[in-house]
Amino acid sequence: MYVCHCSVVTDRDILEAIANGARCIADVARVTGAGRTCGNCVESMRDLVCKHCPVRAERTTERPAERELGVAGAAR
Repeated sequence: MYVCHCSVVTDRDILEAIANGARCIADVARVTGAGRTCGNCVESMRDLVCKHCPVRAERTTERPAERELGVAGAAR
């Protein structure tokens, strides 16, 4: 299924990024390009990362690095 239509990123692409070491939305965005245009996919990306990442995020607040990387909607 397509998660990010702007960058044509599928759920398989995101799961592959997680399997290869992505541990947060910013990592997934950096690897796949998802979440950098309109931000509509950020919640879906967050769900996939939370369900499939072996390391749970300790904080749920926005990190400054997310804004610097241009992850659209990261503060939502």
